[in-house]
Amino acid sequence: MSTRAPHLPSEDAEAGGVERRQVLCTLLRGTCALAALGCGGDWREAVVLPAPDPAPAECGDTGVPGTPEDGWVEVPLSLHPALREPGGHAAVRVPEALLDVVVVHAGDGCYRAVWRTCTHGDCAVAWDGALGAVECPCHGSRFGLDGSVLQGPASRPLTAFRTLRVGDSLFIHRPR
Repeated sequence: MSTRAPHLPSEDAEAGGVERRQVLCTLLRGTCALAALGCGGDWREAVVLPAPDPAPAECGDTGVPGTPEDGWVEVPLSLHPALREPGGHAAVRVPEALLDVVVVHAGDGCYRAVWRTCTHGDCAVAWDGALGAVECPCHGSRFGLDGSVLQGPASRPLTAFRTLRVGDSLFIHRPR
């Protein structure tokens, strides 16, 4: 028989006086309530960005990138050395510019950048050189380097971004 006073927390209580079992039971009840309401039962569609440019640059596009205020993001190739050679690819993330793309060096002077989030199920896509496509590992959607849907279940294209190579940097246009 315990000699503990009824108003004091048990020995199993955390520092704040709440028992671990009580917390777990509350979480379990909440999860069951959400399931009963139907929350989380349907597959969540990804948020799709509007196309930033009417038409992404063609391969070999030349020019001078604008400023960061205009939405141009500099990606030093020293951070992604695979992009220096045709056939190279990389996932490029620049959180401060809200940029998360797959970049492929498709040919001499030809870089392609597409949004890295699948439009079907919110999974990160990746370049598959053997397939010659950007592929989603979750449900098998495939996209061209221009973002077009090659194979479903995705029905909406990936956003494609204009790219320019200047010196040892790649510039990606991500309008704000």
